[in-house]
This record gives sequence, structure tokens and C-alpha cells, in this order.
Amino acid sequence: MIVQEFVDYLVNHPDEFEWKEEECEGKTGFLVGHKRFETLTHFTPEVIGKHNLEFLLSQTIQGKDVEKITRVTGYFSKVSGWNKGKLGELKDRDRSGIGE
Repeated sequence: MIVQEFVDYLVNHPDEFEWKEEECEGKTGFLVGHKRFETLTHFTPEVIGKHNLEFLLSQTIQGKDVEKITRVTGYFSKVSGWNKGKLGELKDRDRSGIGE
């Protein structure tokens, strides 16, 4: 990917990303902040040149794009769709491991 294409993408998505040119550990590059996941990632021009946009953007998430699921009476359910009462019940549950 060309560095300018990467910068153009960041400029065109201000609701998702903040960025600035900055040196990190003696290497010039771009410090990219992902607003939703509250992460900071530094990219050098060499790294940008070696990878496609999809890969670079995935690095800004830093593994934080995880959806929690739980099993209740044999059914799996995404916790993100639960109301406050159900989330409170989940928090108050006793957890036990095998053999306890």
C-alpha cells in the first residue's frame, strides 16, 4: 500500500481514527488512534508499504474486537443484546470449575 493512500483513508474516517506524524523509538511514522477501541498504534512507512489496508486497520484494534457470549440452559446468546437486568444477573452468577 502507498503511504498516501493510508493517510487518505484516515483523513476520510475522522469518526473512527485520529492520527499524526510522530516518531516512536527513533522511527518516523504515523501514530494512529482507534476511537472505538481506545488504542494507539505506530506505523512506519516501511510497514505501510508491505501490507494492505485491511491488515493495517486490523492492527489498530489490537485484539479488542471481541464479542462475549454465554450459554444459558443449553442455548448460546450474545451478551451485547441483553438488558441491564439480565447483565446484572450474569454479573451475580456463581462460577465454578470442573471438580469444584
